[in-house]
Amino acid sequence: MSVRYDESIPCLRPPKLYMWSREVLFLGTGTARQQRRRSTQEKLVLALNGKLRLRTPRGGVATTRSCVVPAGLWIDRSCVDANDAVVAIYYLAPFAQDYAAMRSVMKAALPGIYYDHPNERALVEAATGVRDRKRTPPARAREIIREAMLPPGLANRRFRAFDRRAVHVARRIRETLFDGIALAELAAEVNLSGSRLEKLFKEQAGLPITQYRMRYRLFLASILMALGHSMTDAALGAGFSNSAHLSRSYRALNGITPSAVFSRRPYIDAVIDDSALALVAGITEGNVAV
Repeated sequence: MSVRYDESIPCLRPPKLYMWSREVLFLGTGTARQQRRRSTQEKLVLALNGKLRLRTPRGGVATTRSCVVPAGLWIDRSCVDANDAVVAIYYLAPFAQDYAAMRSVMKAALPGIYYDHPNERALVEAATGVRDRKRTPPARAREIIREAMLPPGLANRRFRAFDRRAVHVARRIRETLFDGIALAELAAEVNLSGSRLEKLFKEQAGLPITQYRMRYRLFLASILMALGHSMTDAALGAGFSNSAHLSRSYRALNGITPSAVFSRRPYIDAVIDDSALALVAGITEGNVAV
């Protein structure tokens, strides 16, 4: 499903946004001013046009068209400068092997940031092709990107073991988003104290539990806005008190307001997979109709 824009209005070709249940792919069409913000999800960044500039461990600068960034790291132009590039950003699934797999074959920049994917050219071509084709089904778009991102030698290997207790808590946060499950209850489910669980979860996910919960709430709101619902309806559907609460929270995590992403020309062209639609099917009942 896609949000269409008015092609009769002269404007830039719209960026594309693919959304799955655990991943998001943003495909830009123009440059944007970069702001300092915390990375809330592991991601692969590609320069579809132009170059990325990264600071290296010895204080030098490397230019590249690909890099991976971990969750939890504060990012600004001093470490990754994308101001002169048209970028694609693939937000990777939490508690998955993708970031660790790519890191194993890339060069180290600052701690946690790696660059020069060995299949960089094919990745850029794959992302550009998905962006420029009129409509690639979500399942096929994901397949195209991942085939270039994880060649056979990387695709099925295990690079990192995740603590089953952290994985359990992440799943419970998603399942009980609207129930207000307390930290003490989550900790009891995995036989840990609250403080020990908070430390373990941040080590594993890169984010505190509160930010992980907020990120997921914002993800659901983004699906609703991408479907064409108003910010107010999206806010209420995702459990925010009002649109202002959603806007403040979105900007705090993403460095930009949701209206700038979903409500201004060139309107974003969102392609939403059935797996993402399933996440909002239940919460929209009684609030907004999908």
